[in-house]
Amino acid sequence: MKIFYDVDTQNDFMNRDGKLYVPDAEIIKPNLAKLTGCAIGIRVPIVGSVDRHFGTEEYKERELELQRWSGPFPDHCMGGKYGQSKIRETNLTESRKFIPHRLDNKVPYEELEKAIEKLEITALFFEKQSYDVFTNPSFEVFLRLAKIDEAVVYGVATDYCVKAAVLGMQKHGIKCYVVEDAIKGVSSETTGSALEEMLEKGAKFVKAEEILAGREKESLTDKRTRLEKELEKVDREIRDYEL
Repeated sequence: MKIFYDVDTQNDFMNRDGKLYVPDAEIIKPNLAKLTGCAIGIRVPIVGSVDRHFGTEEYKERELELQRWSGPFPDHCMGGKYGQSKIRETNLTESRKFIPHRLDNKVPYEELEKAIEKLEITALFFEKQSYDVFTNPSFEVFLRLAKIDEAVVYGVATDYCVKAAVLGMQKHGIKCYVVEDAIKGVSSETTGSALEEMLEKGAKFVKAEEILAGREKESLTDKRTRLEKELEKVDREIRDYEL
């Protein structure tokens, strides 16, 4: 199964007044909106990750990146706050489902199976308390259950969460197409090394235009398939009538 994979397109990362703003992230918003619309238009499931922090003692070991626990980053994407919500450009699906990273690390298999059945109409996002989505064990299980083999990847930040997601999926045999004009990194140096590492591990870099052009091709294919099915139905009805 092919998916569009949306990495952390949340207000705290994407907006200048965000708690952990990724420099120039707002520049890619138009392409993020186009990619989201493209996925919806050709009915390719939208899957992704979102940061969700709590700042409480019970989550301390998972949130050591926060300054309150002597980490490098200020509080950001705190659960229930505006900064933790997705930007409007990528919040276009009819409905969204969020899979938490449970404190007991248990995977909600039944919940995942039901979510997979509704992927065409419900975007699925995996919550995390660090940069790596694979720290949420439910994500790896989802990839296996849904038989994901291809992912169009976009979002922020290139040198942290995007890199971790791409390297993890490539490791699991999933071909990643990273949309280079729909990602942004924290610094030019670490972004450059992240791009090189993803390329070395087999990821392919594409432009948003290439993905959107593919949409038109797939749309025409879908129309042809529908017409062929309608013609087959008409032929069956004619044969039945003649009998």
